Amino acid sequence: MSTNRRHQRRGPNSQASAHREQRQLKTDPLYYGDPPYGGYREWLRPNPATGLFEVLDSAPEDTQRWAARVRDLLMPLYRGRVPFAATYLDDRIQSGVIPLAEGDEPAMRVRPLAVADFAAAVTAQATGDGHGGRHPGEDICPQLNCHDGDHHADEHRIWVHLHHLHARGALLVDDQDRIRMTVPPQRPGEAWTFVTPGGAPGGCRDGAGAVGGAMRGLWGGEGGWAVR
Repeated sequence: MSTNRRHQRRGPNSQASAHREQRQLKTDPLYYGDPPYGGYREWLRPNPATGLFEVLDSAPEDTQRWAARVRDLLMPLYRGRVPFAATYLDDRIQSGVIPLAEGDEPAMRVRPLAVADFAAAVTAQATGDGHGGRHPGEDICPQLNCHDGDHHADEHRIWVHLHHLHARGALLVDDQDRIRMTVPPQRPGEAWTFVTPGGAPGGCRDGAGAVGGAMRGLWGGEGGWAVR
């Protein structure tokens, strides 16, 4: 485990470094975009000496299972380093319910959505992912409800797709482990854009309008979506 401190190691303010930071932000917005939640401050990484993500042999059995899931399932989807927030999202997907929040305050409205319904809405506008229709980890079985060799292909695609959307910054997990729809920063130093219900229809920008249009029905058709 390591703390994400890259913002303390900025290189020379040159054109080359600016281009490099732009590429890094586009490639891995969760790591280079400084999401505003605690789940992105610490990251799970392989042991640099062995190249493996390990826990002590004496660790409890549930910890061993958790570590195996991080190593075998999540690391391939998150470029070999996993924010703790990804494990919280994984827990939510396994529970079958996504708590979609309209704001960060504890009293803000939260809509519990079936994972399949949430995935169907966000999938409708997820295009141009740069993977030719396939996502990293697509062939991995997440073993959500699998038993006796019975594998649920549709369930696996949903799991991979939601983690892929998270990895590219289309959603974040807040400090209450609730899901926020987002647009990642487009340039180094910019803030994250939050897509929230309740704004005027068509009031979104930078791709947020597509998210809002697809998601509006999940909130009972109340109003539109806005960005913050």
